[in-house]
Amino acid sequence: MELKRYLDSLEAFSNAIKLDSSYAEALYQRGVARTKLGMSKGIQDFNKALAINPKIFQAYLSRACYYGHRKNYTKAILNCNEAIKLQTQSVRAFLYRGALKYHIKAFDLAIQDLTKATSIDSSCALGYFNRAVCYQEKKDYQRALTDYGIVLLLGDDLRLQVLINRGLLYFERMDYTNALYDFKMAAKLKTSDQRILHTLGLCYHKMNQLKGALAVFTSCIEKNPAFLDGIIARGNVYMDCGGDGLRYARRDYERALLRDPLCLPARVNLAYTLQVSGKFMQAWTQFTTAIAIRPTFKPALEGRAIINLQMSNTFAAYQDINASIKVGPTAELYTNRGVVNQFMKDHVNAMRDYQAAIQMDPTYALAYFNAANVYFHTRHFRQAHDYYTKAILNNPKDESAFLNRAITKVMLRNAEGALSDFGEALKLSPHTAHMYFNRGNLYSSLGQYDTAEADYSKSLSLKPDDALVLKRRADVLGKLGRKGEAIEDYRLAVEIQSRRKS
Repeated sequence: MELKRYLDSLEAFSNAIKLDSSYAEALYQRGVARTKLGMSKGIQDFNKALAINPKIFQAYLSRACYYGHRKNYTKAILNCNEAIKLQTQSVRAFLYRGALKYHIKAFDLAIQDLTKATSIDSSCALGYFNRAVCYQEKKDYQRALTDYGIVLLLGDDLRLQVLINRGLLYFERMDYTNALYDFKMAAKLKTSDQRILHTLGLCYHKMNQLKGALAVFTSCIEKNPAFLDGIIARGNVYMDCGGDGLRYARRDYERALLRDPLCLPARVNLAYTLQVSGKFMQAWTQFTTAIAIRPTFKPALEGRAIINLQMSNTFAAYQDINASIKVGPTAELYTNRGVVNQFMKDHVNAMRDYQAAIQMDPTYALAYFNAANVYFHTRHFRQAHDYYTKAILNNPKDESAFLNRAITKVMLRNAEGALSDFGEALKLSPHTAHMYFNRGNLYSSLGQYDTAEADYSKSLSLKPDDALVLKRRADVLGKLGRKGEAIEDYRLAVEIQSRRKS
């Protein structure tokens, strides 16, 4: 019926133009009808109408729409400019020009137009919404959240899209609690939208609410068994469940590959399930297949590099990491190549890679940590101390950095500082045997044998069959005059070592 209406309009305006070829309004309206019918001649009618009467405001906006639809944004913006000259307070013209500037990524200019639109009409929800989108693209999150909030106050027309966009904003900021709330509300408004449900499941997963994530992803798959993203996402959750979850994860990845053998995320994730199961060669085969499909697929290159390292093929690992860096260098990749260089005993190039990682991302804690390890092994203890400190500043929850800095402080004869770091490391990881062992060594060197014995005993309670710890505890027990207990520890240590040799 709508098609018939436009055809009737086209015929009527064409008849009017036959009677008066200078009838500008009829030319404009025929142009609208032609445009609605997908006819390219519509732009000719707009041009003719404006040639006769350059003050037809709507013709400029229609021509802007025509050019914008064809992604000729420059011409579209020029037509908006002409429309605004005729009507300086046109909310629609500012809205459309703002949208066009968004498409050419001129976000600041787009924001100016959208701000003008909302200043003319403070109830213009679309103006606030589009401005929020621009702020979000600029990562000016607070202003974006303010505008999304205003849109929700103005009514429900854009409510669903606001909830989705705002949820994605929270998700990007790793504020998964608020993201979860927004996607729950969005899912209520549009229960059949798989993309909304998928992101809702991702929120549950990020919050480690695995049961909730599994329920959402399963719902997605039940509604659409061919929804690959949902199948893969559920497999990822099963991976985190551990135990039998690994088997279910593999089943989901294989299911995705049955539907699409070229699905690279499913193939790479399947490879990781095989790697975790110790099936290195099978994992290597899956990574290699993914690389054959797309030689520049970084996750497959990185995964195969790890497998190569585990199979002691350091040169092949080095080649894969190099290929991945050529595709797109990141701080993580430089750090990984540094690790490979360390495996090959090339400390100079390892340090170069860690420095490259730090230059690319000065907050990347792992690069500082690994560089500190190189300094420590080459006995540059002061530099090692400084880099462990930088690693801790960028990741205060890294117990290994605290432990290694503590050991470094021991080498620098800073016993008090070392004890402080041992304490911080044990707060973060109170069930790690070797931390108690290292602190026990320090107490022993300070002559605090009772405290050393307590730490060695704690270490043995966590790892009972450690011959070295038994020997060290025997040493301090002897210093304390508890010779019988010392002899028993020595005996156990010798027995464990003999058992291992046989």
